[in-house]
Amino acid sequence: MQNNKTERLLIDCGINLVNLEKRLAERSVTLKQIDGVVITHEHGDHCKGVVSVVKKIEIPVFMTYGTFLASSSFKRDLKPSFFSPHKKFNFLGFEIEPFPVPHDARETIAIIIKVGDCCLGVLTDTGMVTKHTLNVLKKVGALVIEFNYDENLLNQSKYPEALKKRISSNYGHLSNTSAFNLIRALESEYQKVIVAAHLSTNNNSESIVNSLLEKLSHESRVNTFIAGQSSGTPWIHVN
Repeated sequence: MQNNKTERLLIDCGINLVNLEKRLAERSVTLKQIDGVVITHEHGDHCKGVVSVVKKIEIPVFMTYGTFLASSSFKRDLKPSFFSPHKKFNFLGFEIEPFPVPHDARETIAIIIKVGDCCLGVLTDTGMVTKHTLNVLKKVGALVIEFNYDENLLNQSKYPEALKKRISSNYGHLSNTSAFNLIRALESEYQKVIVAAHLSTNNNSESIVNSLLEKLSHESRVNTFIAGQSSGTPWIHVN
């Protein structure tokens, strides 16, 4: 995320350093222009690149103490700044509001980031939508939300039954249907942008997600995007 002062905050870092620098360059940003990183939880697809980043450029890393304790790599290689999953904190021009979500990690959070009148929500890796999540997200104008799996594709997949149950459990991931229903339930007058993210490569497809996003665009006239695992999105301007 970038604010009007060109201060930049990275949310999670689940790709290696080479790929991160490549994707940043595609958006006309260098690694040295990143000012800080917020880690939502300790699963590798959200944090495996952060140690390499910090070794190359000395920038602050923010995480909960529970997330720190869950990773031997963090304890060995990082000296992060800790925050409570229940309290707002500020970094440069960003007001960051974390909140806990149900997922099978030590202390998973979602976050809301506010810059002036712009309010962005980032909700990935949660198995269910709680009342608190719904209430908190009603104030966001832009939302990055996981559309992780299509129920039929997951059921038909070759995944072991235990893994299928883990993914679809209340501590797993959001299905396309759950994400779609959450956005509909928000009914926010502020909502302008929806970014579908964290799509499973095996149990989902961009065409399925796009059909749902088209419904949302037609119903509420929001701008919708898909953040593909290999491509992400271009810069999205949010007023």
